[in-house]
Amino acid sequence: MPRSIEQVQAAVLCGINHQLRISAKGGGHSSGSYSLGGENGHLVIDFEQMDQVILSDNHTAIIQPGARLGHVSVELFNQGQRAIPHGTCPGVGISGHVLHGGYGRASRTHGLTLDWLKSAKVILSDGSIAHCSATDNTDLFWAIRGAGSSFGIVTEFEFDTFGPPENVTVFAIDMPWSESGVAESLKAVQSLSLTAREELNLAFDVTASSQAIRGLYFGDEHGLVQALQPLLTNLKTQLSDVKSVSWLEGLEYFAEGEPLVRPQPYNVHTTTYTSSLTTPPLTDEQINALVLTLFTNINDTNARHSWDVLFELHGGPKSAVAQTDLAATSYAQRDKFLLWQLNAFGEDGNLPRESFVFLKQIMDSVTQSMVDGDWGMYANSIDTQLDGNTAQKLYWGDNLPRLRKIKARLDPSNVFWNPQVLGQKEVSSDKDNSTRLLTAISLIYKKLSAILLQTIVWQGTVARVTIEYNSEARSRHWFLNMFFALQQIDKGIIV
Repeated sequence: MPRSIEQVQAAVLCGINHQLRISAKGGGHSSGSYSLGGENGHLVIDFEQMDQVILSDNHTAIIQPGARLGHVSVELFNQGQRAIPHGTCPGVGISGHVLHGGYGRASRTHGLTLDWLKSAKVILSDGSIAHCSATDNTDLFWAIRGAGSSFGIVTEFEFDTFGPPENVTVFAIDMPWSESGVAESLKAVQSLSLTAREELNLAFDVTASSQAIRGLYFGDEHGLVQALQPLLTNLKTQLSDVKSVSWLEGLEYFAEGEPLVRPQPYNVHTTTYTSSLTTPPLTDEQINALVLTLFTNINDTNARHSWDVLFELHGGPKSAVAQTDLAATSYAQRDKFLLWQLNAFGEDGNLPRESFVFLKQIMDSVTQSMVDGDWGMYANSIDTQLDGNTAQKLYWGDNLPRLRKIKARLDPSNVFWNPQVLGQKEVSSDKDNSTRLLTAISLIYKKLSAILLQTIVWQGTVARVTIEYNSEARSRHWFLNMFFALQQIDKGIIV
């Protein structure tokens, strides 16, 4: 756990000298635990001891990569009543959050966390320290604002800040639970957000037994009611909860009881599968197909796991996210209206396979009627079921060619790596991969007789293989179910 930039640099140089791949651990909130590298023999630089937040007289802030969002918000406000937009979970680390987006309850008004990044210090793959900004190492500055974990270890962030209002208004609308009710609510929320002013920040949350509209308004209760009136009239409903609170109280409201400042990192692990979507406004037909999928599966899936789907009103004509030019940063989702986060939660350490199938069915219900490029995914909601190349295309879209060129120039040896960062090998076809797999199997089992390959089923870069062979020792047939990963096949290792 380094305490200074020099110690981080020494750790990176040590990793380079020992041919280790390297990643940074800022908050440890990754749904895929990718800050741990995603492989054995990986060097992890844990920033728990580097969490300072220093606000200057000109309202810029220097923030170290181990600072967590709640700590950042409290320090900025206490030091000078300043703020940056960010997500709702206080224990999320600022580093991964800003480097891949940073959407939260103030983003429709003030944009993404990365939109407020002014400069950064980055340790590169040769161990050197680079300063990047709008005028210095501009390619690197463009790249780290959206795909940052691929290019180096950021040791210091400089942010511009804004002055939050003395009070904001938080609210909730709990809606009756029914198939038609969910469809009508999503249509109404979407319709309002296409025209609502930027002070209104909205999210729509659906679970297997409830639906709720929640948000934050930069203004008083009277202004909120006026802004929401078309929605309230359309749904024939009223506010379930509304109150004017201070800026920090507003952040606490959406933290759902979690303290803003966490004395310890997240050490409790949950059995969760997470995915995301970024989409244009949904048609009525797509909303109906989505809701039909949800309700068709509820009885079959809820008994073994719980789930929720959160729809964030991310873009649109009045959103600050969409006001920044799409080419200004490597974040590729600014033109998308909805940001979805999908979660399935297991019990007792188990997550049934149908959880993965169910979330994919939810996504397919709308994406199957879209063309490539109409939809993507959000890199801060890691989907561990995606292979690296598929993830890159969905996270970074049209920005991918430029990002790959910068990666090849700045990190040609893929020092900074996890299973989905830039620099992955292009994935071959299943046929080509199966040929490679058969070669690996034949080398491993060449001393055994009567080998019969039963099946190969590919899921991205991972194959489930069933093999029948005659055991010379026992003179009987055995069936093996094994999992092979392309990365290990290249090394001749079974996993």
